[in-house]
Amino acid sequence: MSVAPVEAALKPWWELSAQFGEPRAVMHHRIYSTTVPREQHDAYAFNIAGGKVLRESGIRTAEGAWGQTIRVVEYLEPVTLATRYALDFWTGGRGGKWYVVDHTTRAVIEAVYIAAVRMEAENAGHGLADHFTVTDVV
Repeated sequence: MSVAPVEAALKPWWELSAQFGEPRAVMHHRIYSTTVPREQHDAYAFNIAGGKVLRESGIRTAEGAWGQTIRVVEYLEPVTLATRYALDFWTGGRGGKWYVVDHTTRAVIEAVYIAAVRMEAENAGHGLADHFTVTDVV
């Protein structure tokens, strides 16, 4: 298990990436070239979906269904069987988007998660308390 120092959690993701390395793009709805070959996407998707959810934020649509989910997941990488941490991001409905980035250091993915949640709340024009119904980011 990879645990960074406590002070690392206070740094923004780009500083942590400089210290621990960049997160890798595992899957993306538009990018046709990721570090993981397309042939392996099903195995990665299965392991990430079945991984341990450490944090999760969501946005509900006007109808009450989940319109967007952002999760931090601890999972076993299917090729090496090493523990990795993933940011799993997806939106539902027509034109939905999804992507996954991962890293061996949890603090890097936690920082990316915080940035993603804040960015999505700002893009929607709402505050975190009003917009996200399941979140622990303040």
